[in-house]
Parts: sequence; C-alpha cells; structure tokens
Amino acid sequence: MKLCKVIGFATSSIKREGLSPYKLLVLKNIDDEGNPVGEAFLALDTVGAGLSEIVAVTTGAPATNAVGDKNLPIDAAVIGILDQVTINKKEVYTKNKEE
Repeated sequence: MKLCKVIGFATSSIKREGLSPYKLLVLKNIDDEGNPVGEAFLALDTVGAGLSEIVAVTTGAPATNAVGDKNLPIDAAVIGILDQVTINKKEVYTKNKEE
C-alpha cells in the first residue's frame, strides 16, 4: 500500500465496461513530512475521496480485487481516506486541520 495525496481529478467520456461507476483521481505519493513527491499517477477511486485528502492506495493485482472484478485493467485503486497520519512519531496530516 501507498500513502498518497489527491492532487486532481481526471475525466473520461469513454471507459471500459465495468469502470463507469468510478471516478479517476490524480495522485502523488507523500514523503515523511506529508508533502507530495514524485510523478503523478491515476488511480480508481473506490471510496469517494476529495481534493487534498490523504488516501491509502493499493497497486498491482490487489487493485483489481478492490473492485471485485479481476478482469478489469486496474493498476491502482484508492481503498481508504485517512483521517490522521503519523510518521516517525510526528503527526504529518490530520484531516480536520487541513479542511
């Protein structure tokens, strides 16, 4: 699993059958300070995450399990919206403080 920040949304007028109920999120991994780093990537949103939220993301084969259809071509899926993240005994994110 990865800790990521939602930095945007992507829309698609045409999606493979089975993907239509889900929105696509643009994410970046976060570092130990809670800052977004690295290249942005797309993930299927299974939980209704919003902009700037920190989310738990699963990748690879477990991502297809997150939607219950192993035949869908999914590389990453958001499986949780995090309320608080503490890294090395330092609080790097609390949802209420960010809103």
